[in-house]
Amino acid sequence: MLFSRNRKSKVFYYHDLGTAHTDMGTDISLFLKHLSVFEKEGFSVVEQITEPENQVMICFDDGWRGLYENREVLLSRGIHPTVFIAVDLIGEKGYLTESQIRELHSLGFGFQSHSWSHNDLTEFSGDGLDKELSGAKKHLEQQFGWSFDSICYPMGRHSDKVCQGCLKAGYKLQYTSISGGYYDMMGKKQVCRNCAQYSSPKELRMMLLSTSRLFRRHLRALHYVKA
Repeated sequence: MLFSRNRKSKVFYYHDLGTAHTDMGTDISLFLKHLSVFEKEGFSVVEQITEPENQVMICFDDGWRGLYENREVLLSRGIHPTVFIAVDLIGEKGYLTESQIRELHSLGFGFQSHSWSHNDLTEFSGDGLDKELSGAKKHLEQQFGWSFDSICYPMGRHSDKVCQGCLKAGYKLQYTSISGGYYDMMGKKQVCRNCAQYSSPKELRMMLLSTSRLFRRHLRALHYVKA
C-alpha cells in the first residue's frame, strides 16, 4: 500500500506566520483552517509529543519576525510552537531580534538550534562542522541562558557524518524534513516532520491521517547524503 492510514502523533512545520517577511510564510487564514482540521479530527496541539497517537506538535524554522508580530494568533489559542533559530540569522532583516526571542520564550515559545550559519550541513567537515553544531549550541546557550538540546537540519540536508556530529555535540533530538510519525525514526534520535506551510486543509488532513511511503522515500532521497 502506498498510503498507510493512521492516527500517529506528528510534527508539522512552517516557516512564518503571515507573509510580510518571506514567501515561505503561511497566510493566517490558512493557518487557522489548519488548526480547525486538527481539532475536528481529534488531535491535540501540544508543546512536546508524549503519546504515540492523536497529538500534533507545531514548529517554525529560521525565526522569521512574523511570529512575533502575530504572536497573539498563537497565544490566544494556547499554542506554544518550537522555533529553530540559526546564530547568523538573529536580528537580520525580517528575522527575530534577541529581545523578541527572549520575550517569546517568556511567553512559552520553545527555541532550539538551526545551526550557526543556516547552510547545508553536508558541505561542512572538521572544525567547520563542529562550529555549525557544537559551536552553535554553546553560543546559543550562553547568549540566552537556556538549554538548546535539539537541532533541525537547515534545508533538511543531512548525512551519517552530520548525524554523528549532532550526537557528539550533545543534541538529544534531530529534526528532519522527512514526512512521517513522530516516533518513526526515533531509534536514530531523528524526528520526522511534515511540511504544512502551503497545504490546503484537504491536503493537511491527508497528511494528518495517513503516511505516504513513496513520498517519504522521495523526501529521504532529496535530503539524505550517504557520507
